[in-house]
Amino acid sequence: MHDQTVLDEFFRARMNEEAVSVERVYFYKTDKRVNPKQEDPMLFFPGTLPVLVSAPHSVRHWRNKKIKVSDQFTGAIAYLLHKLTGCSALAVAKLYGGDPNHDNPCIYKTRIGDICDQTKLKLVLDLHGAAREHEFDVDLGTAHGQNLLGCNEIQQVLERNLREFGLGKVERNHFAAAGPNTVANFAAQQLGIPAVQLEINKQYRVPAQNPSGFHRLLAALAASIEDLSSVQLRKNK
Repeated sequence: MHDQTVLDEFFRARMNEEAVSVERVYFYKTDKRVNPKQEDPMLFFPGTLPVLVSAPHSVRHWRNKKIKVSDQFTGAIAYLLHKLTGCSALAVAKLYGGDPNHDNPCIYKTRIGDICDQTKLKLVLDLHGAAREHEFDVDLGTAHGQNLLGCNEIQQVLERNLREFGLGKVERNHFAAAGPNTVANFAAQQLGIPAVQLEINKQYRVPAQNPSGFHRLLAALAASIEDLSSVQLRKNK
């Protein structure tokens, strides 16, 4: 069991302030586009654990000829999870004219494939942001279990840790990540890596307004990454 001392450590480490700084420096929100052939729009932080945390909508993206808003602080969360656990993290840092969770072909998913070729990954956690109006704290999208590739303990560990740290409203497949061009579906079905799309309610992605909730989210995800990195996942494909 994870106890209150974990949360106390997060408070002392001032994770909320670091998140605000990381978001401002690395994931600046602008409508200015870069040419991905001339400037790399992604940030990759290699880690030592066999888990990749992905944040494809960490800045504004381009879908159906329109600029779409970012999923605020998902990039900062991915970076902080890398720092806290040693997992790898990949996030979009600049608007490049595409949508990693929609496009085919897709330079972001190609990058995940390259990372997979270079690193033995056992899990992809793909972070997204949900609006406050949703009744869930976190929704776990697994294409109704298909993207787990038989590793059902992934879902169980995530749910247990989220609830243990106070995020009790955990749903499954409200956003299922069943489309073939979603990051989670691509990782599972094309690369053979179990994957979960996490839709995180905005109330837990506002470190300045809700530092306690933000710390609880980070602690739950960090605990899950550490737990899942240390077990042998039974994958069926």
